[in-house]
Amino acid sequence: MHKEGDQIVETPVEARAGFLDRPVLVVLIVSVVLAAACLAVTYAGIFKFA
Repeated sequence: MHKEGDQIVETPVEARAGFLDRPVLVVLIVSVVLAAACLAVTYAGIFKFA
């Protein structure tokens, strides 16, 4: 981070206050898989009794 005149200039990583790394990707993938599994179970449960 540095200052140019009255403005503070940051890199994209500094502006995000972090970076995308392997743990973030793993959490995203696991969450999507679990959500899809829950939807599949719900869908199967609804149409099983119809």
